Amino acid sequence: MKKNSLALVASASAFALFGGGALTAQTLMTSRIEKRINSELPKASGISASIPLADIPQNLSSDSIKSAKINIDSYALKGSATESAIAISVKNISKKQPTIVGSLDITATIPAATIIKSAEFENAQIVGNTLQVSVGAGGLGQAKLIPKFSNNTIYFQLQSISIFGSELPASTLPADVQSQIKSRSVRELNVPKGLKLKSVSLSPKGLSVNLRGTNIQLGKLGSSL
Repeated sequence: MKKNSLALVASASAFALFGGGALTAQTLMTSRIEKRINSELPKASGISASIPLADIPQNLSSDSIKSAKINIDSYALKGSATESAIAISVKNISKKQPTIVGSLDITATIPAATIIKSAEFENAQIVGNTLQVSVGAGGLGQAKLIPKFSNNTIYFQLQSISIFGSELPASTLPADVQSQIKSRSVRELNVPKGLKLKSVSLSPKGLSVNLRGTNIQLGKLGSSL
């Protein structure tokens, strides 16, 4: 009985020591990532990083960090004065210089208030995943718009129009109506080299733009993001 108790105590102690060491290593790694991001993006604020605790042993024994998630509360993307929230997911981060990441996934979310203020439509408001605006004489109609993208440009596309409670799908309207909405809302994005625009979506939080790339050098990304 005593032997079993001693074995249990020893196992628990070893686990506690390993866990404490892993937590310390995790804290050091995330701190270094945060400092590196801050040096690359000095205008960013509210930077926080996280690394899975289960990856720590591999991270300590290899020349790369398996994965990390980075959140930035506020950052003005290049070519824009708008402050956006940015979520970054990276995999296979090299420890040596220059820092290369195997894969990079960035989602920048432009605040809803900014989208509504900059929309060139009357009485714009975000409803669910659409931008709802007033149309027609006296603004009696309501149009629902959804974000779309093509290459490095984003724009809004007409989904439907409601007049006196009757909803008309975009397919039943003249083609020039769709063209007018696109031309009024189109925006060119400054996409950093090596990244591609993968998706755009709208929510009550704002407009989210997703960019992805592989084998990206962080130093060069910082100067173009």
